[in-house]
Amino acid sequence: MNTGVWKRFPPSIETRFWTLSGSSIFLFLALLTYIGVFSAVSILTYRNFGMSAFDIGIHDQAIWKIATGRGLFSTVRGLSIWGDHCWFIMIFIAPFYWVWDKLEVILVLQSTALAIGVIPLAAYTYRLTRSQWLSMALSLSWLLSPALQNMNLENFHPEVIAAPFLLWAIERADAKSWRWYAFAVGMALLCKEDVSLTVIALGIWVFIAKDRRVGILTIVTGIAWFVFCMKLVLPFFNDAGFFRFQGGYWFSAFWSNKFSPEYYMNVLGTEQVRLYVWQLGLPLLFLGIFSPVLLFAALPGFLINVLSGNDYLVSIHYHYNFETLPIIFAATASTLAWIGRRGIPGRVMTVLISAGMLTATVYANNEWSDLPLKRVHSRLQAQYASFFNSDINSRFQDLAVYLPSDTEIPISVSHNLLPHLAHRSEVYMYPNPFYSSYWGIQGENLPSPEGIMWIMLDINALDNNSHGLLMRLLQTGEFLLVRQIENILVAKRNPDREPIRLIDPINALLENDAIHVFAFVSDDPVTNIDPLPASVPDIQLVTRKIDLPLTTNRLLTSEGLDLGAADNIRVVFNGRWTARGEDDVIIRIRADDGCRLYVNGEIIIDYSGVHSFEGELYTQQLRLEPGENQIAVQYFEWGGAAGVRVEWASSRDQMFKLLSAGDELP
Repeated sequence: MNTGVWKRFPPSIETRFWTLSGSSIFLFLALLTYIGVFSAVSILTYRNFGMSAFDIGIHDQAIWKIATGRGLFSTVRGLSIWGDHCWFIMIFIAPFYWVWDKLEVILVLQSTALAIGVIPLAAYTYRLTRSQWLSMALSLSWLLSPALQNMNLENFHPEVIAAPFLLWAIERADAKSWRWYAFAVGMALLCKEDVSLTVIALGIWVFIAKDRRVGILTIVTGIAWFVFCMKLVLPFFNDAGFFRFQGGYWFSAFWSNKFSPEYYMNVLGTEQVRLYVWQLGLPLLFLGIFSPVLLFAALPGFLINVLSGNDYLVSIHYHYNFETLPIIFAATASTLAWIGRRGIPGRVMTVLISAGMLTATVYANNEWSDLPLKRVHSRLQAQYASFFNSDINSRFQDLAVYLPSDTEIPISVSHNLLPHLAHRSEVYMYPNPFYSSYWGIQGENLPSPEGIMWIMLDINALDNNSHGLLMRLLQTGEFLLVRQIENILVAKRNPDREPIRLIDPINALLENDAIHVFAFVSDDPVTNIDPLPASVPDIQLVTRKIDLPLTTNRLLTSEGLDLGAADNIRVVFNGRWTARGEDDVIIRIRADDGCRLYVNGEIIIDYSGVHSFEGELYTQQLRLEPGENQIAVQYFEWGGAAGVRVEWASSRDQMFKLLSAGDELP
């Protein structure tokens, strides 16, 4: 203990809180209760098949692979483990699997890590206020926080382990115990690449309020780690870097409008953001705003969420608040200390405010927590009853015994069964690898489905296309049904049957000087682009132009080739064009209904939805690489008029013409 830095209080204050007392015993019991309840609920949710491949299956397989030395590639995600995010904390989690090789380990670890956050929080609060009551009040608010509890119950995410380390870093900075502060900051940084932004902001607080030298070192460390992750690690493991700035991903709107003040005003002024702020701040009565320098450290995590363009992030019901929440609590403790130093009236006020804060937290817990206090007993009772009385687990166990015990044999399973089968070198989330679904960055590098020896599926978890693929695999005899119990089945590859040659129409590299057309006719209404059908195309032909003239009858190419339907059809054009790479190209697209334009596998125009042919969309100026470039168009027609047309022009002349096979682009 470093006792030479105390100014306001005697040196013994640092240890006094941890002496055997009613408060410390109460805190310990509350912590154990939280760990017990949330571990039990998480484990029962998993055992009742309430968790999915995304995200717990991804992380379970990744940690198991690290623990067993099986490499870093996730066959669930279709990316290297650290090509998705810099989850280096997995290295420290993996040894737990040496002790107990079960998924339940990481669920208990997650509950324990989040609960342990009360220890640095209580110590920090007590040092600032000398009040065991305030320490207990804030600790209870942490354990009852709906944002924390929801974070805990949403599968498993390694990045949430940063939360207690961030609280510990703040507590150690206040104690000026710089070695342990550095350790806590380092462990937090290992949890995910964007924690570095919070560390930079935390360094500003340390610089202003604690120690200038340490503050500068913290800021420099955060910047260096951010650059290291974004510019070295991610590109090394995925060849693209932080791909979420690309079109079709969460942060693409932010990246396209990052210099537009109007964009930020529109985003921050939405009703969803206001509700998000209300739900984050109300449990603590917004007290953190009176400690603005420390609260500033919560800004990076908050902005990442609200600028993401994704509803999941702008919510307290998911795990994305792991950076903001500990900072808000620490800032609240700082505010309570500031009020308490205002003499007797201040101390009386802190007691009243903390009582109000606890009341607000209990209210928020019952309103917004996925496991509110009033439902803990009934939830546990229902989950236990479901586990012991439902036969889904017995059905799964009866069928899982047919799968090969050799964990090196590739299998494909439905998303809800995958967490129970993730400890295999190659386990794929069906319909991968038969066709791409949430695989890689843009579905690239999908392995051949011929390597899949077994499939195990819950039919109720399949969408229409995935179910259609299953029927085709069984009807053609490529896979033989081994056994089915109600909605769950196991099938194995038929070694005497030639495999179906499924085509990935977007990424297929076909011969040059032709535009290949793949048409997929559906019996069901087609009102969106994704997913692509899981079957051989109904029609496959070659055309010269990316042009389906507007019609209300059956779709025909510009040469009059029939695509087999007038409505409920998906069409993909795929071709390669030679570019000189000397001038920018602009591409214009019109469609009734929706379409997407890909250049070299990257989405350039996303014109999704049902709309008329009258509108048109332009790309920005594109400089194509010298040599061959792949251009693909994914199109769907729902009903009524139909047509699609793709035209191009050089930036010099702006004279648009149909994109035709054999065109040499500037």
